[in-house]
Amino acid sequence: MELFEYLLVAFLLLSLLGLLLKQKKLISKLEQRVDEVCKKFDGVQNDVSALCASGLGVDERVGGTERRVRGLVERLEELEESETFEHLQEFQGAIELAQSGAEASEIVEKCHLTLDEAELLIRLHKN
Repeated sequence: MELFEYLLVAFLLLSLLGLLLKQKKLISKLEQRVDEVCKKFDGVQNDVSALCASGLGVDERVGGTERRVRGLVERLEELEESETFEHLQEFQGAIELAQSGAEASEIVEKCHLTLDEAELLIRLHKN
């Protein structure tokens, strides 16, 4: 019976060795897979970092643009309230009259310009 016991122990040891080899192969495959996943994760992490950095840049540009637009709106409001804007509107109206063929005296009367200004506008903008 001793031989049978030795054979049984040898069989069990060989079976155990076979199982250990299978587990070693599985562990090796799992380690490879973990390495692949880690590399992909690093790539995703780099992409997220780049997106965050570019998002901050876009945010800064948008903020700068908003400040600039606000400044332009304020400046436009100031211009609209000033006499200069009214004078520019008079010149625009005078230009339109000159383009439509109006006489200098008509432009002077309607747009409150001097005769020289009206004649100059007619020379510059007459069709």
